[in-house]
Amino acid sequence: MNTFSNTLIPVIIFIIIIYGKYKGIDVYDSFVKGAYEGIKTAYKIAPYLIGIFLALGIFKVGYGMEILEKILHPVLSIFHIPRELLSLVIIKPLSGSGSLALYQEIIQRVGIDTLKEKMAATIIGSSETIFYTMAIYYGSLKIKNIRYTLFCALVSHMAGVLASIFICSIVFR
Repeated sequence: MNTFSNTLIPVIIFIIIIYGKYKGIDVYDSFVKGAYEGIKTAYKIAPYLIGIFLALGIFKVGYGMEILEKILHPVLSIFHIPRELLSLVIIKPLSGSGSLALYQEIIQRVGIDTLKEKMAATIIGSSETIFYTMAIYYGSLKIKNIRYTLFCALVSHMAGVLASIFICSIVFR
C-alpha cells in the first residue's frame, strides 16, 4: 500500500501533463499562471486571516473563553455537552489549528480513548472552520453582504456538534 501511495501522485501529475499536451495546452505556462493567481489571492485574503487570528489570540489571552464557558454552560448542559468540550465547540468555527490545540488539551485533561475525547475528535471531524472559510472566499471575492451564509453555517455547526455528542453517547457507552 505504501508503494502505491508513493507512486500515485507522480502518476497523476504525469497523466495531467500527457492530457494537457494531447489537448494542445502549454502545461507549464498554465501552471505558472495558476501559481501567480494563487499568490494574488493569498495577498488579497491575508488581512482577513490576520484579523481573525489576531482577534482569536486576544480573545483567548483575555480570558474570553472562560467567560463564554461560564455563560454558555447552563444552556449547553441541556444538550449534554460536557464542559470540557465547550471551548472546542466555540473555537472550531474560528480556527482549525486552534481547535486542534484545544483537542490536545482535552486529551491531556480527560485522557485518550475516553468518551469525551471521542466526542471531541468527532466534533473536529464533523465541523468546518466557518469564519476562516468565509474570510477566504468572501474576502477574495470582495463580497460584503453574506446574507444567510453565516446563520446557516452556524446552525449546521451546532447540528454537527449535537449529532457528534448523540452518536458518540450511543456508540461508545
